Amino acid sequence: MPVLHTPEQQEIIAHDLTRHARILAGPGTGKSASLVALVNRLRTKDPGCRIRLLTFTRAATSELAKKVSEHPAAAAERPSTIHSFAISVLLRNRGAGSPPQPLRIADDWEYQHTVLGTLSRRMGIGIPRLKRLFREMAANWESLRPEEDPKVDPRHRALFLGGWNEHRQIFGYTLLSELPYALRAALRDHPDLQGADYDLLVVDEYQDLNACDLEALRLLAERGCWIVAAGDDDQSIYSFRKAAPEGIRRFPLDYPGCADYSLSVTQRCGSRIVDWASYVIEGDPDRPRGKPRVRSVEGSPEGEVALLSFASERSEAEGVALLVRNLIQSEGIRTSEILVLMRTDDRGRFSGPVRTQLARLGIAYSDPDVVQRMLEEPGNRQLLEALRLLVHRQDSLAWAGLLTLTARIGTTFVDFVYEQARQRRCSFGQALLDLYGNGFPEGPSASSQRARDLVTSALAWLDAHPVPETAEGGWGRWIIETSGGGLAPPPSDPLRELLLALDGLVEPDQGLGRFIGQIGPLGKDLTLALSEGVRIMRLGGAKGLTVKATIIVGLEDGLIPRPDCDLGEERRLLYVGMTRAEKFLFGTWARRRRGPTARAGSPAIHTLRRHSTFLDNGPVNSEDGMAFVRRRWPAAI
Repeated sequence: MPVLHTPEQQEIIAHDLTRHARILAGPGTGKSASLVALVNRLRTKDPGCRIRLLTFTRAATSELAKKVSEHPAAAAERPSTIHSFAISVLLRNRGAGSPPQPLRIADDWEYQHTVLGTLSRRMGIGIPRLKRLFREMAANWESLRPEEDPKVDPRHRALFLGGWNEHRQIFGYTLLSELPYALRAALRDHPDLQGADYDLLVVDEYQDLNACDLEALRLLAERGCWIVAAGDDDQSIYSFRKAAPEGIRRFPLDYPGCADYSLSVTQRCGSRIVDWASYVIEGDPDRPRGKPRVRSVEGSPEGEVALLSFASERSEAEGVALLVRNLIQSEGIRTSEILVLMRTDDRGRFSGPVRTQLARLGIAYSDPDVVQRMLEEPGNRQLLEALRLLVHRQDSLAWAGLLTLTARIGTTFVDFVYEQARQRRCSFGQALLDLYGNGFPEGPSASSQRARDLVTSALAWLDAHPVPETAEGGWGRWIIETSGGGLAPPPSDPLRELLLALDGLVEPDQGLGRFIGQIGPLGKDLTLALSEGVRIMRLGGAKGLTVKATIIVGLEDGLIPRPDCDLGEERRLLYVGMTRAEKFLFGTWARRRRGPTARAGSPAIHTLRRHSTFLDNGPVNSEDGMAFVRRRWPAAI
C-alpha cells in the first residue's frame, strides 16, 4: 500500500465503523487515495465487510477505480456513480420504484428524436418549451419539493404531466434524472430490498448530491449502514441539478455524533496557484468562517500565475495559442497536460477562435463531442437500435428509432402506431408488432409497405442472432462479430475501436443491455482521457482533472460572474478551474469584444471591458498579454 505521509490522511485511514464520518477535502489533498486506503484497511481487517464506493460524476468514479486497483484488499470494491447504483438496485428488484419495466434509459439521440419529437407533436407544445417543462419536472425530483418555473405556462404544465405519464408508459423509458428518485421510492416502500444491504457506504464528491440523493442515503443509513461522506463545499457547482454546498456542510446535523476530518495539504497545486485560488473562494460571504485554507505540500514548486489582458477577442485567441505553443516547446508540457477553460461556450463562441488559432500553429486539440457525433451517424445509430431489440424484442424506443431512420416512413406513420398503442393500452413496440401481424390495417398507405419490409427483415435478423448470457472476450467484440447486413450494419472504424476499448472497462458480468447503455457516457470519458491534444472545455467539465497547465479564457465581468447566476456558485466554478493546475495558471480577458463572444453573459459590444471583480485587489495584477509572452519567452518569438 502506498505510504500516505500527512497526519490528516492517517486519521482518516484509522477511522472505525463505529460512527458516520465527514471528510472535508480541498483540491488535490489526497481524498480519493485516503478513502481507498481506508477501505483497504477495513477489508483487510474484515474480508466479509460489505462496502460500496459511490460518487456522482463518472470522472470521479474513474479516479477511484484506478486507486482501488492498486490496493489488494480493496480491489473487489468497484466504485460506481449514484445513478449506476440506482440502476443496479432497481434491476435486482423488478417492480420496485416507479419506472416502466423493463428498465430502459433513453439515450441522448432517443431523447431528442423520439421522446421530444413524438411528445411535441402529441401535445402541440414546441420543443424549447417542452425542454423547459422537463427541466422543471427534474427539479421537483431533485429537490423533493414543488418548484415552478415562472416562464412555464400553467396550462402547459397540466397538459405536460398528463401527456408525459401516458407517453413514458407507451414508449417504456426512464430518464436519467429520474433514477435517484426511483431509488428513494424503492428504499422507502420496500424494507426487504435486495442489493441495498451494506455495512459501509463511502460517498465521494458528497457536495454534488441533491436533496433526493441525500434522502436515499439517509434511508440506507436507517438500515444500519454507516456513511463516510467526502467532498468539498468549495467545489459544489451543480446547482443545475439542485445540489448545494449546504448538503455537506450540514452533515454533522444530519448524522449527529459523526467523526469530522479535514484534508488541507494539496499535493497538486503550487503555492502561488493556491494563494490566487484561495483569494477568490474566500471572497464568498456565505462561506463558513474559520475553514482552514488549503496549503501546498512543503517543498513543492511555487508555480507560475498571470492575469493577461488582450486588445480583442481575436488577439486573446492568438495569445492563448501562443501560451500553449510556448508551454509545449519551451516548458516541455505535453498537449494533453494543458487545459483551456471557459465559463460559457454556446455554439463554440469562445472555443472556436481558440481552436482556429491552435490549428494555425499545428497544435492538436481534443474534440469533446466526437463520441456523440459518432453515435449519431445513421449506420451506427441503426446498429445500436437493432442491438436494443436483441435485448428486448418489443423495445419501443428502438422500434421508433428504426422507423425514424428508414427512408420515406416519416413521422405520420410513427404517430399512427402511437395512437394505436393508446387505444389498445399497450406499448408502442407491441402495437407495431400486432399491426404488422394484421397487415397494418388503416395505416398510412405510403409508409405501411416500407414498415412491413423493415419489421420482416428485423424479425428475421433477431431470430438468427440469439444473445448469449455472457460474451467471451467482451460484449464489444461480440457486437462487432454479430453485426452485418441491412438491419445491423457493421460499426464505423472509430466505433469499432471504442467497442473493443470498452471491453476492458465494463464489468464482464453485465448484460448486453447495460453494455449498450454505457457506450455513450464511458466512451466520452475514455476518449477525453486518451486524447493527446489540448483539452478545451467549460469550467464545469474540468472537475476531477489534474493537469500541468491551465488557461482560463474570458475572465471578465459579465462572463464570470454571469449576471443571472448565483455569485457563490460562480466563485466556486472559478475556484474549481483554477485548482486543476500543478505548475502554470494563466487567466485571459479581452479589453474589448465584438462578434459572438461580445454577446455572451452581459452583452457589451462597443464598450470597454474589465476583468472579473472576483480578481480585484488580489495577489495577481493584470498585465498586457502580448507583452508578457514576449518577455517570458523572448527566444520563442
